[in-house]
Formats: sequence, structure tokens, C-alpha cells
Amino acid sequence: MLLYLSSSGKSELLDFLEVENEQKSDLLVKKLVGRFSLKQFVVKDMRNYHNYKWFMVDIACIEDTLEDFIIAVQSFQMMFNSRIIVVLSGTSDNRHIEKLLELKVTDIITATSGEELKDEIRECLSKDGMQRYKQLVQPEKHEIIKPIDNKPDEIEIPKYKWKAQNVKIAIAGADRRNGVTVTAFNFANWLIARGATACYVEMNMNRDLHYLIERYTYEKVGEHYPIGDVDCFLINEVDKEYNFIIYDCGVLKEMTSTFKNADKRLVCGSLLPYEEKNYSKLLKLCGNLTVNKMGLCVPKEFQEDCKTTFGEELLIAEASHDLFSDNVNEHIYQPIIEEYILMDKKG
Repeated sequence: MLLYLSSSGKSELLDFLEVENEQKSDLLVKKLVGRFSLKQFVVKDMRNYHNYKWFMVDIACIEDTLEDFIIAVQSFQMMFNSRIIVVLSGTSDNRHIEKLLELKVTDIITATSGEELKDEIRECLSKDGMQRYKQLVQPEKHEIIKPIDNKPDEIEIPKYKWKAQNVKIAIAGADRRNGVTVTAFNFANWLIARGATACYVEMNMNRDLHYLIERYTYEKVGEHYPIGDVDCFLINEVDKEYNFIIYDCGVLKEMTSTFKNADKRLVCGSLLPYEEKNYSKLLKLCGNLTVNKMGLCVPKEFQEDCKTTFGEELLIAEASHDLFSDNVNEHIYQPIIEEYILMDKKG
């Protein structure tokens, strides 16, 4: 299947393929004609077409600047497996080609009419794709930064047997920089270190996971990227079984189905006096849902007042600046998943 974002002037570009393949069912073309922001389309709409084999974009229908267009293409490459084909016919700006080749996008159509245009389209849809630009793309060796093991002392961590299958844990914050992402990663690492299987799913618009992938790994396995010991998903397309699925919901301003339907919920907040208002709003948004409350690095002089305001069940998290920490804030994680631990430990 082929998804085609087209301007009105090039909406008939692929009609000849439908004639050539009318006896076949392996090439179905879905056209979307109009003006598009590719950045928004990739983030909001493309997941509806994630199973399409080809994604063709007519540059004439794109509203983004060149910089935003390239960012959108890069995001697409991280999130989806479809082959992206860019139609530059009628464009004289060579910067598009240069930037696309930097991303190793080589299926680029530049012909404007006739059989040459059809031949380029056919070649881009062939098994090996467009060949003319591939020799210009030099393989790069990226230096992947490995997680640093900076534990001062080896601490014996117990291994448990688990009675959990795809238990959904949703983590949300009252504001940006409330520790949601580091908490989600720490929780996943904490579980894995104790014998469970766990993955991380980004369910917010911050796209912090893009930067983590660029920093720690370029390898994609199925639908996920392994960062340290944690399988990370850019979209909610988990392709295997886990004991636990950790959802990073980011800042929760409106109730989402992911958070509402989770088996366990953890809400994070930095509870200095001027920050309590937004945390209260988040708890009010949760209504009658059962949530675990966490305060991030609350100074001792404020902790008693915070527990008076938000309840004695409010747990104070220690600061963690290490995504890969597997032994921090156990007093928060253990009670949340206690019911899924079989009493006899491994070994």
C-alpha cells in the first residue's frame, strides 16, 4: 500500500500505476490532496497509516520550512518502517536533496514529465529503490554512548518471580520538568533488575525519546529501540509480551484513555508552595481514579505541609539524574507492584 500526500497540481501523478497494476492487488494507492504540515502529520496522523509500505510526499503540498520538513522526515524515520519517497519535481532548490541525502533518503523524484517521470516513480517503488543517489551517501559510523555504570558499591538486588502480563503503568506530571520521564525509565530499570520484563512507551508530545535514541542507540529492533536494558517505543505499538508496560504520559492537562485505563497510575509533582496549585489540578482531574502520589525532591521543611495538603500517602522521591538507575526510590515502586510478586524469590 502507498500513501501519497499531494498538491492539487500533482494529484494524478500515480494514476498510470493504477492502470499498469489493475490486475494486481499488491499496490493500493491512498491519496490525500491539500496543504499539509508534515511535522504535524507525522506526529498526529501517520500512525493511522503505519502499515503502509511506501509514503510519498509531494514537496509542493508541504507548508513547513525546509528545517521543519527535514525534522519531520527524521522523526518519520524513527517512528515508522515505511519507505519515504519525496517528489521534488518543479523545485529548483537543491538544498532539499542535500538535506535528504544527509538522512540517507535516496528515493527522490526530480523529473517533471513524460516517461522519465514514470521511470523514476517505478524505480523508487522497486525492491532496491532509486539508485542514482545511493553512491552519494557514505555510510557513517556513529559513536554510541553506552550507559555508564557509576554505582559506587555493588548492591545485591533480589530477583523475583512475577505473575504479571502486560500490566499497564501510566506516569503523568503536573508540570514540565517534574521528573516523569526519568521516573518512567527508573521504574522500568528497577523492574528489569528484579527479574521482570518491562518496556517504555512515549505517550506525550515532548518527543524526548527522539533525543535519547540519537544519544544512546541507532538500532531498531522490530518496533522498539533498546536503550540500556529497556525496550522503548515511540508509539503505542508494543510488538511483544512484557510483564509491565510503562507509559510516559508527560504533563496531563486533560484526561487520556491511556492514563484512565491503566492498571496502575503514578502522578508526579515538584511541590514547592508555588507549584502546589497545578498538582492539585492534576489530582482533581484524576477524580475517583486510584492514583499513587509522588512528590519530587520536596525539601524537608515543606514535606510535612505537603502531606497535610495531599495526604499521608504522598511519597517523597529522591533526586535521580540517571536514567539507568535500578535501585533508587524503591519505597515508591515496590508498593505499586507488590501484588504481582510471587512470594518465593528466584535463586
